[in-house]
Amino acid sequence: MKSIMNIPGLKDILVTKMEEIEGKYALFIEMPKHSPICPACQSITSKVQDDRIQKMNHLKWFERLTVLYYKRRRYVCSCGKRFSKEWHQAIQMLCVKSPTFQSVAEKMGTSSSTVIRRFDQVAEQQLVLGVTLPKAIAIDAYKGDTNAGKFQLIIANAETHEPIAILPNRRKDTIKQYLQRFGDQVEIVVMDRNQ
Repeated sequence: MKSIMNIPGLKDILVTKMEEIEGKYALFIEMPKHSPICPACQSITSKVQDDRIQKMNHLKWFERLTVLYYKRRRYVCSCGKRFSKEWHQAIQMLCVKSPTFQSVAEKMGTSSSTVIRRFDQVAEQQLVLGVTLPKAIAIDAYKGDTNAGKFQLIIANAETHEPIAILPNRRKDTIKQYLQRFGDQVEIVVMDRNQ
């Protein structure tokens, strides 16, 4: 049996099997076949290397916990890169609507660090869409606390002083990569001296 269902937080999934296991709903699901873009060379591939089953806790359904058994396809590109299409729609939806990472983690039956990683992915996708740097930017380091370093870097509009971005560290490569990606319009950079 293959059917397309509307399950809260999930879109366009194929349900291949449904059972009740230890008082929980178990849904065996997969995504429709498609041709994803290789993250390494940006070419389209449709060659499937293998499938792996990934177990995920989902939201309650009719007051019962739901477990998803997701058949995750791993693709191989002609450039040699092997990758799988990430799929975490439910966590992405909750990350946007829930007040804390911990509350999302408890609802999904996962760790808060997993939720934070998914949130970072969603945030990066959403923020990249609207990033355009002005002609004059100001750059300054400040002491923060991330796993990327003790100091973060804030980039602001030099004229309006509005923050534009916060980079995870103040390393030269991080700044260079960011400016190469978004800094086509930048003509003036204002910053204090760094020794």
